[in-house]
Amino acid sequence: GPYCRNASPTTPLLVTNSSTVTVLFNSTSHRSGRGLLLSYATSQHPGRGEHPPGMQRPTPGCPCPLLAVCFSVYCPAGCKDIDGDIWGNPSQGYRDTSVLCKAAVHAGVIADELGGQVTLSREKGITLYESAFANGLHSKRGSLSEKRLVFHKAGGPGLPACCLPLPACGDALDVAAFNASSWWHEVDALGQDRAWVAERAALSTAGHSWAAEPGSEAAWLELDLGTRRNVTGIITRGSSEQYNYYVTSYRVSSSRDGKNWRPYRGSGGQEDKVFEGNTDSYREVSNAFIPPIVARYVR
Repeated sequence: GPYCRNASPTTPLLVTNSSTVTVLFNSTSHRSGRGLLLSYATSQHPGRGEHPPGMQRPTPGCPCPLLAVCFSVYCPAGCKDIDGDIWGNPSQGYRDTSVLCKAAVHAGVIADELGGQVTLSREKGITLYESAFANGLHSKRGSLSEKRLVFHKAGGPGLPACCLPLPACGDALDVAAFNASSWWHEVDALGQDRAWVAERAALSTAGHSWAAEPGSEAAWLELDLGTRRNVTGIITRGSSEQYNYYVTSYRVSSSRDGKNWRPYRGSGGQEDKVFEGNTDSYREVSNAFIPPIVARYVR
């Protein structure tokens, strides 16, 4: 050092054989900013055991006599781009050789921009871990492991956080009505009509989906949840029937009255967050809202 502002240091990676490092951090006055971001890894246990890259030593967990033993760790910001692989997905859990904090970002329990406290349990492994694309990260398809990592959302009053199950994506919110900026009225080669209307946007719909009118600018799809709800994430998929149509990225806005709209910016963001969408027409992609959205309408 010193490493000042955004200037690239001459030695971007510091290597030490010691088990202890002291960092002296002097901050000048500033209006806003994240401050110091420091990530580290150990060559002794790369991506496995109690000290995966980019995480601190686990603190004692809470007692859960009826469940698997769980513990708590703190994950710093910036774990999304560290070296190491993850196997599994939010619903199944992750192979225990996965980089823990990177898996936590994939599972949507922390935002990569801020990091945060994570509670998880080590449970019995499963035969096969399916790959998934979630929160901007790809996981791998993995084989049998003795243990797996299962992440848990923060607990309710009077209950330890790690003793509560992670809400499953099966807890899908009911949509009272769909609306859209436009829809595609297709006439195929045989002269048959096909309406790609907003109502076909539900994830469980068989056949073709919703699509905006070709060439339309700033297209949007609107979901009316009927009443104010707590929305913790979104799952998208393309339309695989005869077509390879899908959305690669999108923004989200919400409203409580259908008139005043608020763009989603994530945890302390100054700009509208752009979510990474699909890369093909048939696989599902999930993105978590951290913090959640409380609204009746979502676009």
